[in-house]
Amino acid sequence: MSDEKEYFFIGDNESAEGVWGISGIWKSVLEYGVLAASHFEVRFPDDPCLGEGKDEFMRLPGISVAPWSGMEGAIAVTGRMTPVARRLFLQTLEEDGIRLWDFILFRDGRKLLSVSDYTDRIVTGRFAREFMERLFACWFEPIPEPEVTSHEKGPGVALNGLRETIRALITDLDDDDGVG
Repeated sequence: MSDEKEYFFIGDNESAEGVWGISGIWKSVLEYGVLAASHFEVRFPDDPCLGEGKDEFMRLPGISVAPWSGMEGAIAVTGRMTPVARRLFLQTLEEDGIRLWDFILFRDGRKLLSVSDYTDRIVTGRFAREFMERLFACWFEPIPEPEVTSHEKGPGVALNGLRETIRALITDLDDDDGVG
C-alpha cells in the first residue's frame, strides 16, 4: 500500500446500469486512467462469472501470473500497458465490452486508480488532481487581463512581477510532479 491518499469515487454511484455499464464522469476518469497508465494488475477469481476477460489477458505477451492472496484460487495478472493491453481495458468502457471484476492501474510504479468488486472505485489524490487539472484546462480559457506597462506607477507593476514569479513556481512544481 502506498502512502498516497486514496478516495472512493462516489459520483454517479446510483447508476441504474450497476456493474453492466460504465457511464457518467467515471467513464471519463477510467478512460483517462487507461490512457495514462504504464502498467496494470488484473485479478481473476476461480469463478467463471467473475473471471470475465481472463482468457484475453492471459494471452497478452510479457505478462506475469501469480496467485492472489485476496481470495483462494484467484490469480493476479500483471504487465505493461502495451497498445494491446490498452485496447482490452478500453473495451471495459463499451456497453457490451469486458467487465473486469478487480484491477489496478499504475504509472511508473505509482497507483492511479483501482476497481474492486466491479463497483468499488478508488482514485489516488494525485491522479484526481491531475484529471481535474486536465478538465479545467480543456473546459476553461482565461479572460485576458489588461496589459500593465512598466511606466505605470503603483501596485500594478509589483503585482505583475509577483504573478510571473508564481507562474514560474507553478510550472516548476508541475514539472516536479510529472503532471502536465
